Amino acid sequence: MTPQEEETPVADTNLAQRAISRRTVLKGGSLVGLSAFLAACGGGGSTAAPTTGGEATPAPTTGGEATPVPTADSGEITGPLNFANWPAYIDLNDDESASPTLDDFEAQYGIEVKYVEDIQTNEDFFATVAPALQAGLDTGWDLIVLTDYMAARLVRQGWVETINPANVSTAAANVRDELRGLGWDPDMTYHYPWQSGATGVGYNVVSTKRDLTSIGDLFDDAFKGKVTLLSGYQDTFSLVSLLLRERGEITNLPPDLTLEDAQKIKDFLQPFVDSGHVRAFTGNEYLQDFGSGDTWVAVVWSGDLASSGGEDDRFIYPVEGSIIWTDNMLIPKGAQHKRAAEAMIDFVYDVDNAARLAAWIYYISPVKGVADVIAAEDAELAANPLLFPPADVTAKQYAQPDLTDEEDIAFNDLVSLLEGA
Repeated sequence: MTPQEEETPVADTNLAQRAISRRTVLKGGSLVGLSAFLAACGGGGSTAAPTTGGEATPAPTTGGEATPVPTADSGEITGPLNFANWPAYIDLNDDESASPTLDDFEAQYGIEVKYVEDIQTNEDFFATVAPALQAGLDTGWDLIVLTDYMAARLVRQGWVETINPANVSTAAANVRDELRGLGWDPDMTYHYPWQSGATGVGYNVVSTKRDLTSIGDLFDDAFKGKVTLLSGYQDTFSLVSLLLRERGEITNLPPDLTLEDAQKIKDFLQPFVDSGHVRAFTGNEYLQDFGSGDTWVAVVWSGDLASSGGEDDRFIYPVEGSIIWTDNMLIPKGAQHKRAAEAMIDFVYDVDNAARLAAWIYYISPVKGVADVIAAEDAELAANPLLFPPADVTAKQYAQPDLTDEEDIAFNDLVSLLEGA
């Protein structure tokens, strides 16, 4: 499947923000627009959380109990809203200097949004906020976006603020039914989905000199040294399990993978790591790797290459199947601008706002009615399988592993051995 072709902007400005020049934004020598956007939003690639009130967030203490940080939950919406998200996950204007969604939010509520593309992997971001959360301190973030399994981990730890239903009535009305009722937060007390997507295979067709169709293509000898896998077990182990199940080497499919299955997956991957066939384990950094030519084939997330890759970059749902997941908005415990975070959650669940986001970032919207809005404006986009996967794809989509805390530790131990951490 080829990335979305450049189009003439449609009349509706909500959908006119197309990914026309965005494909080059993360490629070498084309970072000016993105850098300006991040600088304007208070970001710049730093992993430090934003500060509040002009003073640095206190470092977590040890050897004693910290005084919990009070949370402002009055009716007044105050800022700035400190918002941590993944790269390539917000709409931008034509010169990539600002986000129409963030601009509209700021105009409506009269507060600043400090939006930082600070999340490359769930695990790395978790490591930056866990010490503060464990110590009862403010992380510096008001709104963060984490994948299901990591969101569930924070909820289980009691590290997430309760969302006031009165402040998110639009979101409560518009969230798609199939995203409700999750075991770790059945009533959406602590989270609302940001976007859903799939894990599959990405490649550069000029480099590979052929189209790819299978998970097994990752291990073609012709691509030695030009392959990256996603860090952690949730995506790479899950995707590879579909290949090994088809070959009869394991018995289960995600989300029901066992530790025995994980060991077999690790043993399968180890020779490819040891030989240098797999050059790295990454998060969203694979976007830069495709841009530089260091990577030809990779395990990737579905929307990235279409919205931010080059003309010759492709994403496929492999014939063996793909992994489905959802990234979720959470308000960390102790957030200083909780009402602003709730306002943002409700804002992006407005159908027109949600359609604009989906049309730009090429992920699956969690909002009812988005398909109708997009179809009314752009029939070709409404048929894009990245936004609206067809039935034959969804029939072979599997959720990430659903593990206990003990199983999670055991799986991560195997990953650490494989990745050399």
